[in-house]
Amino acid sequence: MNLLSSPRRQAMTLVALYLAIFLILSLLLRNFFNTIVVTIISVMIVDAVAGFFRKYMKISLRKSIVIAMITYFLLIAIGLVFLIPATFSQFNSFYKFLVDLLDKRVWEQYLKDNPKLLENINSIVDFLKPKLTDLFNYFLEQIATFTPQAILVAFFSILGTIYVSLYLSDLEHHAPMLFPKSCRDQARLFLLDLGQNMRRFIAVIVINALLVGISFGVLFKIMNLKYGIVIAFWAFVTNLIPIVGVLFEYIPVFIFSLSLGLEGLLWITVFTVLIHVGVFVLFLNVMKGYTRINPVILIFSILITGEVFGPVGIFFGVPLAMFLVVYWRRFLQPEFEKE
Repeated sequence: MNLLSSPRRQAMTLVALYLAIFLILSLLLRNFFNTIVVTIISVMIVDAVAGFFRKYMKISLRKSIVIAMITYFLLIAIGLVFLIPATFSQFNSFYKFLVDLLDKRVWEQYLKDNPKLLENINSIVDFLKPKLTDLFNYFLEQIATFTPQAILVAFFSILGTIYVSLYLSDLEHHAPMLFPKSCRDQARLFLLDLGQNMRRFIAVIVINALLVGISFGVLFKIMNLKYGIVIAFWAFVTNLIPIVGVLFEYIPVFIFSLSLGLEGLLWITVFTVLIHVGVFVLFLNVMKGYTRINPVILIFSILITGEVFGPVGIFFGVPLAMFLVVYWRRFLQPEFEKE
């Protein structure tokens, strides 16, 4: 197959080449990669919020972007000032509580009449305990390793978010100029398709993560339980990682629930199932008419990017999966369907 024999093949080849250049630079320059990923996600969130303001408040494009950026950075500032310090102040105490809970096996006293269930829970706990320790140690190691880099990445990501958000329409208009005139229309269609789907997909993931995090915070407040801030923050962060994140979310929630008795464990489990069913239904409705990613593709994309690029790479799995799906649909599938 001659890769330059048609406009679509030319665009397909150049898009693949640009992606390869980006991935090579990302492997060589880790701070560059982290900054780009954080900036892309931030810009998509700001753009989605701006779209909401344009639609429901009937204000101009530039004003909606400015208001959206102010809202976005204000929420981050509130998190940095109030939520994150409170989370970290509880984190060490929460970890010690979980370890002590696992060592004492307090659930055995209210499950002694159900030996089969007790045996199953003990098996789960025996499996989870070393994982919990590994997760805690990994978390502390990453904080120590990436804190200096995180400051640098945060600074340039903020600048990138501001400038890219303000000039996003100009960038979208001029991006096809990176392609020869002969295949520019094909490239424009691909970039338009990718941008629309990326905006919607990232926005709905962030909304779902916020809903899950807030819901856990409210539940723990209503039930007058300790460590509600830690659980809510953990639920928000892990739900930014589709599918895989739910498993990480539930590990500390499940262990904590063992201290509440069988009834408390059931209530927490039922709530977890219901909230995730709710956000899944929301996801399906919001993504109606847009590209959806096969869960298998999403899982492998997250695993590969996390392994190659480290912690931030986990959050790159979604954009990369979306890129691959749109690339397949726009370029590869038409070639494979030819007689």
